[in-house]
Amino acid sequence: MAYKMRNGLRSGSSKRLMIGPGALYKNFDLAAFDPSNESTWGELLGATKGGNEFESSLEWHTVEVDGALGTVEGMEWLTKAEAKLSTNLLEITKENLLMKLPGFGAYNHDANYEILKHDGSIAPTMTTNLALVGEITGKSIPVIIVLEQARCVDAFNLNLGNGKDDVVLKAEFQARFSEDDPTRIPFYILYPKGGSSVAAPVASPAPGTYTGSVQVTLAAAAGVDIYYTTDGSIPTPSTGTKYTGPIDITATTTLKAIAVQGVDTSNVVSFQYTIN
Repeated sequence: MAYKMRNGLRSGSSKRLMIGPGALYKNFDLAAFDPSNESTWGELLGATKGGNEFESSLEWHTVEVDGALGTVEGMEWLTKAEAKLSTNLLEITKENLLMKLPGFGAYNHDANYEILKHDGSIAPTMTTNLALVGEITGKSIPVIIVLEQARCVDAFNLNLGNGKDDVVLKAEFQARFSEDDPTRIPFYILYPKGGSSVAAPVASPAPGTYTGSVQVTLAAAAGVDIYYTTDGSIPTPSTGTKYTGPIDITATTTLKAIAVQGVDTSNVVSFQYTIN
């Protein structure tokens, strides 16, 4: 009898994978958002290290019924909810420092410096709609998780270390409920529509070993755009180069490409060209 390793793979699994840690944008405005125009996504917080983590936690009240051995369906209700996002900011900018320091402002000091100091206020600081933008295979536009009215809630800690480690500014953001809708958990997810099957590009000449440079032509179905990379990274419409004509391969290269139709993309295909 032969054994198989049981797994959950199914047709299309390769088109539902998240790529990379994502990027953080503050002041996200859903009304102005255009997925094809990154200038409408808000203000980029900058490079991070160690990944970005979103968490939504719920607490429930459960009615304890005499004689019941456990929780009875329908006899519980939500009593608390939190939406949080944690990150490590590599860019120690003035804006990121002020975001971590409630009640602080930036004031002119002299020709060389601004001074960041507390203004004496004990009122809560302004909040921002914070968007975590991540790429997903199979889609040409990103998945976006938005914390509404988010504010930094953790302590200010800047560990400069010993010079051997990267200096990061840890930040934990927590969403705030709206007084107009105090029982709606204040975050939402934008998930791309679509679902059509897009065939992957094909390359000519075929991958292999060549004694001199080659010109590689990529082809896909009519009305489909092609994006590619030559550095081994996964191409997307925002990170890849749009194919417009033959690609000159003059050194050993891993060419990766996808086909894009609307919001759907093909599987990533890889073509290895070895130049002697």
